[in-house]
Amino acid sequence: MDYIEIAQGTPRNRGLLVPKNDLMKYIKSNVPLFRSIYLYNKEAFEYAESNNTLKDYFGERHIDNIILDIDKGNSSDEHTRDKAIAMIYRLEEFDVSHRSIQCYFSGSGYHISIPNSCFNFTPSDNLHYIVKNTIKKIFPEADNSIFMRTGIYRVAHTINKKTNLYKIPISINELLDISVDITELAKKPRIGYPYQERVGAGEIEPYIVTEVPRIREAKKVAEPLDIVPCVQKMLQIGPQEGNRNQTLMRIASHCARHGIPSQYAKSMILHWNNNSLNENEVIEKIEYTYNRGYKYGCQDEIMHKHCQTRCIYFKRKDYLIDVKNVEELQSDLKSRLTKDFSGKTIDIGKMLGITEDCTIYPGELVTIFGPTGSGKTTFAQNLVLGVDFNNDAIDTDCQIPCLYLSLELSAWYMHRRNLQVVSGLSKDKVTDNFEQVYEKHKDDLNHLVIQTVSPNLDQIQQKIRELQPAVVVVDYIDLINTNGRYMGEYEHVKQVSHYLSNLAVNMDIIIIQISQVSREYSRNETLDLYAGKGSGSIENASRKVIGLNGQAKESKKSVHLYKNTDGDLFDTELEWQPSFRLRRVK
Repeated sequence: MDYIEIAQGTPRNRGLLVPKNDLMKYIKSNVPLFRSIYLYNKEAFEYAESNNTLKDYFGERHIDNIILDIDKGNSSDEHTRDKAIAMIYRLEEFDVSHRSIQCYFSGSGYHISIPNSCFNFTPSDNLHYIVKNTIKKIFPEADNSIFMRTGIYRVAHTINKKTNLYKIPISINELLDISVDITELAKKPRIGYPYQERVGAGEIEPYIVTEVPRIREAKKVAEPLDIVPCVQKMLQIGPQEGNRNQTLMRIASHCARHGIPSQYAKSMILHWNNNSLNENEVIEKIEYTYNRGYKYGCQDEIMHKHCQTRCIYFKRKDYLIDVKNVEELQSDLKSRLTKDFSGKTIDIGKMLGITEDCTIYPGELVTIFGPTGSGKTTFAQNLVLGVDFNNDAIDTDCQIPCLYLSLELSAWYMHRRNLQVVSGLSKDKVTDNFEQVYEKHKDDLNHLVIQTVSPNLDQIQQKIRELQPAVVVVDYIDLINTNGRYMGEYEHVKQVSHYLSNLAVNMDIIIIQISQVSREYSRNETLDLYAGKGSGSIENASRKVIGLNGQAKESKKSVHLYKNTDGDLFDTELEWQPSFRLRRVK
């Protein structure tokens, strides 16, 4: 059986292997879907099952279709289309018939798909080298980065969130006819497109490049410990699509800092690059880094991603303090504004059915506070379970991978409450029919994991690295262990809040912390921004502060967004239901 790796929502959500024939089951027109360029066997499937990733799988691969990727880049739509047409003519020079070709508009550029029967690539653990070097040699106009070991591409009939256009199949005649407006066709999927069976007879097989790098592996080497493991990790995993240039500059910076002459750094990094980036581009980046004296430290986004506890700088985080120049700041801004946040945000405004802009983005710490019985935990549960408060329903599009630290309530109790929320049933009905309810609604809970053991701050960070959630809920911060040191209420809240705020920024995730109100507000029916424990530190550390008010025995709960650094404030009222699902009072 052939397996493919898929990624739903964003290329980062990968690691799931499914039978190739089941791919159609995962297509939702409004959700981006990607698949691996390569096919995998049972061995790879079992590896992914055990490790939740294929990142370090170096076994056998094979391939069904060769995708000639015509990237738009900075070109116009017309020029990009001309490049795709030129590729059709180029294939004709190799005697590839039109019956062997299927064209796609990717939502911005073009994919020209040819069956492997035109090449007859054979399965091997070096297949990615062979395919990439072959395409690079005979079709230099195409983007060959798609053929890297972990290459993926967008599945047909799914949306490109950057352009709001769909990847659609098109005929060669439609591509050649300039009167056909392809972008207009791409405003909706073409599920009913009449695909034709494609054939090939090894037309391009004589041109295959069979040489692969011969690198002898040393079996027993003691790696130095007085070095930053993050750089070692970057070198080990090789260039990863999406951050190759940034990683290259970090490695070059590290070499420069440790006195390695630039010519030796170039040799090492070119070997690391393995033809992923243009050679001249690599050399230019290295010289640029050396000449500018760029230095990157523990808080750098790329370096931090590969941080390890064995590093001599791990505790102090003082390898370097990052200082960014204006070019890097502009690059950061561009990256942020053009980033696809699908499956990574919580749109509270949409969930509540209000017009105010109050979306929670990765990198934000959000605080929910209120007196006992106000529904803080319930509100957090409803948020991460994707409750449509306005329509009293579950919106699966609002569900994102979540680690819920339930430090006050037991795991089984939280699970039962979660079942109540997603099913809309009371405690008694769920208790009496828990197996049937679970079977019916388990897909609404698969994005959620729960931990009930109180961790310290370093353990939270380690668990996030392990699970890679999009959102973490800490319920609640008073129960976080601060390494055994006694400190007052204010100092505790300050330390935890600022640590979680930095963690959210550095790991680019959402963190929601739940806090009690201070003693002076505990019996006060009126809340404000300063009602939370350690309110000054909460206000400073949090991008958004949400207050809930209401008595435990009352169903009506007031919700106030007191702080929103990049959006609107709002007040609304929710009604508690026996299912623990909150419903907006209109």
